[in-house]
Amino acid sequence: MPQPKVVTLSNVHVHSRPRGSAEFLPKDFSNVTKLADTMIWNPAVDGILWGESRQDDSGSHGGERHLDADEVLYLISGAFRLSLELDDGRAEIPVKAGEAVIVPQGIWHRLLIDQPCHYLFFGGGRTEIRHRG
Repeated sequence: MPQPKVVTLSNVHVHSRPRGSAEFLPKDFSNVTKLADTMIWNPAVDGILWGESRQDDSGSHGGERHLDADEVLYLISGAFRLSLELDDGRAEIPVKAGEAVIVPQGIWHRLLIDQPCHYLFFGGGRTEIRHRG
C-alpha cells in the first residue's frame, strides 16, 4: 500500500477519478487554447478537479464558464456575489462563509468579492475564460 502524501492544498489541484483513486497534481495552466476573445484551459482530467483558492478582489478576467460539468464553490471565509449571465439577464447571488453554491455547466459567471475570500472549488473538464473587454 502506498504511503499517504501530505501537501499544502493551496499549492496543488486534486484529481478525483470516477470510481477510484485520487492524486495530487501540480497547478499547471499550460494546456490553453487561445481564441479571439477567450481562452480554454483543459486540465485533461477524467473526473473531478478540485482545490483551494484565496481571492482578495474580483479579478481581471471578464468571466468564465465550465464546458464539461457544473462547478461547486464552498466558501470557508469572506463574502462574494456570484454574478451569472443568464438567458433573461444577469443575476447576483450573495454567498457568505459556510455556504456553497452550484454554478451550472456552460453559464458565464464571475465572483464579485465583497470581503477577501477563502474557498474550495470542485469541477471537471475545460474552463473557458473571457478576456476583459
